[in-house]
Amino acid sequence: MTPTLRQLQAFVHVYRLGSLTQAAQAMHVTQSAASVLLQQLEEALGVLLFDRTSRTLRPTDAGREAYEMAQRVLQDVDLLVSNARGLADRRRGLLHFAVTTSVAATLMPLAIEQFQQRYPDIRLVMHDLGPDRLIAPVLEQEVEFSIGTPDARAAGIALTPLLRDQLGVVCRDDSPLAARKRLRWRDLAPFPLITVRHGNGIRTLIDGALSQAGIDFHPAWEVSFLSTALALTSRGLGVSVLPGYLVSGFQYPNLLTRPLHDPAVERSLYVVTRKGHTLSPAAAALIGVFTEILAQPR
Repeated sequence: MTPTLRQLQAFVHVYRLGSLTQAAQAMHVTQSAASVLLQQLEEALGVLLFDRTSRTLRPTDAGREAYEMAQRVLQDVDLLVSNARGLADRRRGLLHFAVTTSVAATLMPLAIEQFQQRYPDIRLVMHDLGPDRLIAPVLEQEVEFSIGTPDARAAGIALTPLLRDQLGVVCRDDSPLAARKRLRWRDLAPFPLITVRHGNGIRTLIDGALSQAGIDFHPAWEVSFLSTALALTSRGLGVSVLPGYLVSGFQYPNLLTRPLHDPAVERSLYVVTRKGHTLSPAAAALIGVFTEILAQPR
């Protein structure tokens, strides 16, 4: 028979207090119940833990040795419970997560700042990746979740929408486009276009939309990073086409974004998780903070 935690607790109380009556009071049980727990532990271990007289309980050599081990077991259990409660209460832990490089450069820093203010003892490890690399780390359990717009789908993966957005034009606030109430892709034809290079999922969407609008697309600038596109746009060297939610993360007060129509091209943001996986409290908390930031006026 394997000893139970309750039996170990009874033994430790009796050992410390030297009295079955006081041990029972400390455990909030009757004296007879405490005595039964102690006898059951002795039967399970096959040794006497105390020499009994009419008035006292004196630990045997086996009892003294068992006490040290019982203490360690109960301390380990207390630590396990404390750590588990800390994780559940989001007080401590380690969280690996992945985001696309564009999200990492715009929205995620604010989310991390606010998260750390609320949960300072949880350590965050961010993996900034391209859209084509969001899924593998989740399947391989290197990260608990990813945030972005995956370029593909995979079995065993669940996609939860965080934000439904569409591609829009980014221009200076003194651009003729800024005064237009509704913008179509063909309205961009007279302007130098700044776009990301081939291989980026956004570029694929832009090429398709311009082709559908009947525009012969020859970009003035092709760049690798969204920050470069916005810097060029801010200097008046052209207009950019990007998802609207990304622009707010960059500090360019002279830039604004307007959604593009005919066609409207959706570029939604997702949380990528393994199917059937329950997020840890820390992961759920970070996603909650990120969702709050997405909901803020931009």
